[in-house]
Amino acid sequence: MIKICNKSFRFIAMSVIMALCTVSCDENIDYSTFEPDVKDGYRAIVINEGQFGYGTSSLTMLNYDGSIVYDVFRKINNRPMGDVAQSMTKIGDYLYVPLNNSRKIEVFDSETFQSIETMSISEDVIPMYVQHLGGDSIAVTDQMWRQNSCKLMIMDINHGTTRPILRRYVSVPGQTYQMTVINNKLFVGGSQLAVFDIGKIDSANIRFIMTDGDETIQTADFSKLVTDKYGKLWVLTEYWVYCIDPVTEKVIHTIDVGTLKVNARVSSIDCSTDGGIIFFNAHTSVYSIDVDNISQPKEPVIAPKVDSGRTIYHLCVSKENTIFMCDVLYGSLSRHTIREYDLSDGTQIREFPAGIFPHAIYFK
Repeated sequence: MIKICNKSFRFIAMSVIMALCTVSCDENIDYSTFEPDVKDGYRAIVINEGQFGYGTSSLTMLNYDGSIVYDVFRKINNRPMGDVAQSMTKIGDYLYVPLNNSRKIEVFDSETFQSIETMSISEDVIPMYVQHLGGDSIAVTDQMWRQNSCKLMIMDINHGTTRPILRRYVSVPGQTYQMTVINNKLFVGGSQLAVFDIGKIDSANIRFIMTDGDETIQTADFSKLVTDKYGKLWVLTEYWVYCIDPVTEKVIHTIDVGTLKVNARVSSIDCSTDGGIIFFNAHTSVYSIDVDNISQPKEPVIAPKVDSGRTIYHLCVSKENTIFMCDVLYGSLSRHTIREYDLSDGTQIREFPAGIFPHAIYFK
């Protein structure tokens, strides 16, 4: 909680209002005629959390010609998207965005951005990430602690029908974050790395992947679970990068990254488009691991110079095999920055302002 003295309150309040206006307004767009640029297709969508409690989550569109369009969802649907957008997942023709403080998932068309359904969740949960389980079912992770566990929700995506959206949930120890499906198994990152067989997602069939030392694996908070070209699973923790055989559910490689001072709260991991190189960030620098020549990384492949106080909030590899990084300044209500880097020499290709607290990037 921040205390504000009386003498400063009016000035700070006006500054906040001006910042919010700066973010929410775009004088270059005529709202009445706005349509997303679908002729050539957009390149990426940035998912912006917005200011917590104010419902200022937004989507920033990066087109192939380099042009930027702000607040796409609101402009298309004539309403705010919600509070604290967390991620984006494409299933079929639709995009799914969990809004954790709104306790809902917004579903909209991946080309027109027209709303399909708002999946409101009546449970006391904080929805984080969506994973398609096949057919009409998705899994949704939860960050809400209750008696040392969270709810892994199984939900129905038969949009346009009247049905119970939440089919059931499974209590999972600790918090749950990103997921992936490999070999008909659902892997769930979080306080412990859990695994279920698809079709048997229940408390009786939950398993946990352990280290060689029989310790739990706590993945970095918002980090992906990525699969390399050999189908092996890679996860990032505060001190280690683990490579796991999804068939045996055993750790097969352990890479010490403790000296790099990984920030487990915001660091993330991804892989090259061919699945041959694993990338992860430790604070503002990016390191790599060659899956064919696994060794402890020592020198960064990208070491950008950023201002003091800034944090790389997320890392993603684009389909063009460049690195995108979300550069945020805590406490700022102005637009934060997305930076793109060339992996061949580590140079910056571009930067552009997104929204408040860009959290993730979806590449079309």
